[in-house]
Amino acid sequence: MRALGKAPISIRRRLTLWILAALVTFLVIDTTVIYQNTLHSINVAYDRTLLASARAIGDTVRYENGKLSVSLPYATLEVFEAVTRGRIVYRVNDFDGNFLTGYPELPPHDGVFPKRSPYAALAAFYESTFENETVRVVALLQPVYVENEYRMLTVQVAETLELRRALAQQALISTLDRQVIFLMVLATLIWWLIARGMQPVSLLRRALLERDPESLAPITTPAPSELKPIVEALNEVMARLQRVLDNQQRFVRDASHQLRTPLAVLKAQVQNAQRGHVPPNVAFDELAISVDRATRVANQMLASAKVAQLDGTPEAGNETTDLVVLARDIAVECSPLIADKDLDFALDAPDGQSLVFRGHEWLIRELFRNLMSNAIRHTPRGGSLGIDIRPRGQALLMSVWDSGSGLDRERQAKLFQPFSSGDPNEGSGLGLVICQDICVSIGARLTLANRALDEPGARGLRATVEFTQKAV
Repeated sequence: MRALGKAPISIRRRLTLWILAALVTFLVIDTTVIYQNTLHSINVAYDRTLLASARAIGDTVRYENGKLSVSLPYATLEVFEAVTRGRIVYRVNDFDGNFLTGYPELPPHDGVFPKRSPYAALAAFYESTFENETVRVVALLQPVYVENEYRMLTVQVAETLELRRALAQQALISTLDRQVIFLMVLATLIWWLIARGMQPVSLLRRALLERDPESLAPITTPAPSELKPIVEALNEVMARLQRVLDNQQRFVRDASHQLRTPLAVLKAQVQNAQRGHVPPNVAFDELAISVDRATRVANQMLASAKVAQLDGTPEAGNETTDLVVLARDIAVECSPLIADKDLDFALDAPDGQSLVFRGHEWLIRELFRNLMSNAIRHTPRGGSLGIDIRPRGQALLMSVWDSGSGLDRERQAKLFQPFSSGDPNEGSGLGLVICQDICVSIGARLTLANRALDEPGARGLRATVEFTQKAV
């Protein structure tokens, strides 16, 4: 049942919305810039008419009989108002900046003119307020001949902005119409292109749905580079699941294979004892041997399952193990078995030197517990065995040796096969398989060799584990 809340948005829709949002933002900014540029262009065009008005007024200024006069017919302003479709007002200030004629409500110019003007005349264009309405104003310095010299007065002409704004709005509406149509076409195109780009996802989904439900084989469907990490992660997950299933199936197979026989033997021995076919003391001895063997098989199978469980876990590479301390602990742990067979045990390790390996401590302990158990089991009573630890370059060597009969070629070839015990009368054949699995898990190498190869006259087997990576 789907959790309450909004339905998740598809990648296709999400990409489309984000792209369209970015496009809309861009179009808004672009439209604003276009509107400002259009208004500026309109101002430049109509400022010429405004300047012509100021010049026409300035040309009517005369200095006669010690007085300034302006003989501007009102019809002149009516002509300019008809051209601009707005209201035109003017103001003329005398040489000292005092009001001479026109509209006194029009604020006077501040007297500052640009150093560089696009026009030949000394003119300044700006926006001001007339009767609470924004107007476009031109201020023109008009020279007047006065007593053998020219003096400057200021002519101001202001125009309301109805026409300019109307033209800019028309240009804006025309631009918006085109951009809305463009945005609709582009949205359709983006939707289609994203759908085309998402086809690999659909193909991957179809390939996953068409797979055998029980198949954990790697995905081989071609995928673009963006989907490769997902495919690799899926393959890694399926590989882990495959290892888990393999371990479970192997455990079930081993349990059914290995526990059936000891339990059947136990049942037969109990029946023989009940029927009196064997003396009680013999029956109890046989039962003890069978129980020990069943216990050993069960422990080894549980250890094998735990090794498979710990294989590849992150904590397996974070622990550090002192091999010398570990060897002493194992010797103490196995001391009852060593004493029971009256064996001579020796531990050979560098004095005062710590030999540390980075790896899961339980795995390494289980590895050498199995090797010691095999060595004790195959060493005859009164014999000798031991553990040697020594560094070799960047590696550490830790070996367990015994003085048993060693191995022939046929038995040595089958030692790492499940249930192929070196001694058919003892062991389950899982001990060395567990050791090999542990070595693969921690990155070590296990080798078995008869001691006579390196020690002339010596009997028995030497199991050597090479740890190729010291802990820092």
